[in-house]
Amino acid sequence: MSRLKYNFDQIIQQVNLIRPPLVIVYTDMIDNNNVIYVPNITSYTEFLDATKPYDPIVIDISDPSASQKLAQSRRRRNVNPPSLKVKVLGGDGLYNDRAGSCSVGLWVYDNDGFYIITAGHCYEPGVWFHQPWGHNGPSLSIGSMVFDSKNVDFGVIFREGENVAPTFIINNDESEQFKELIITGSEVVSSHDVHICKSGYKTRLTCANVFGINGVWVSLDGRQVLYDLIITGLRADTGDSGGSVLSFVSPQDLDLVVVHGIHITGGAAAEPIDQFQ
Repeated sequence: MSRLKYNFDQIIQQVNLIRPPLVIVYTDMIDNNNVIYVPNITSYTEFLDATKPYDPIVIDISDPSASQKLAQSRRRRNVNPPSLKVKVLGGDGLYNDRAGSCSVGLWVYDNDGFYIITAGHCYEPGVWFHQPWGHNGPSLSIGSMVFDSKNVDFGVIFREGENVAPTFIINNDESEQFKELIITGSEVVSSHDVHICKSGYKTRLTCANVFGINGVWVSLDGRQVLYDLIITGLRADTGDSGGSVLSFVSPQDLDLVVVHGIHITGGAAAEPIDQFQ
């Protein structure tokens, strides 16, 4: 076992013992070191002292310049029947009276109908509504969240509204040329430092590089730990949770994309698509 892998495993042991809330851990293959994101260094003394022997890079995410410095070191399928009126795209907003805003990840379907994949931590009972970019509050009723996973951060909203049109398209409405990005398939991210993007309700389409693909995240109350996350430098905000994580097929095909997963927390972490296929 390499020293880097050994150190990562030891850090994860401390994660499981201490359960530090909202901490993210991953291996950055460009810097060849393990990285820990903490909300505030002064509040995580016990955890940081326990992991200090394994020499991680520690990023205080309350310092906006910290993650920036780390980053610097390094054809269409139409499913819209005429009776359906409003297209709902990946990256569009979702709204629930109790949960507030989240984002559409992607549409899937089976013999029972169409479903939206979004972040599981968005779960609240009641109806979810379509929330187009630039609109506040609900518009068209979509349906209820019928499933949310505790071990993987994803939820499933069943389409009940007959005026909702499922699409295999991701929203890029602020682009002058390619306002709709056509999903050609899905793919697991398998290497570091590749280019990746996300589409979400709050910050729209943003792009950055992949820092790591073995990320670990701890919930605020310490009860939930998520593993094997994609860690990126993506800019995101509240309301982007569940949004599509994607990359372009090629520099020549800037309207064609593959989906890699959904955005789940902060600007850093995404749930890979193989976790909920």
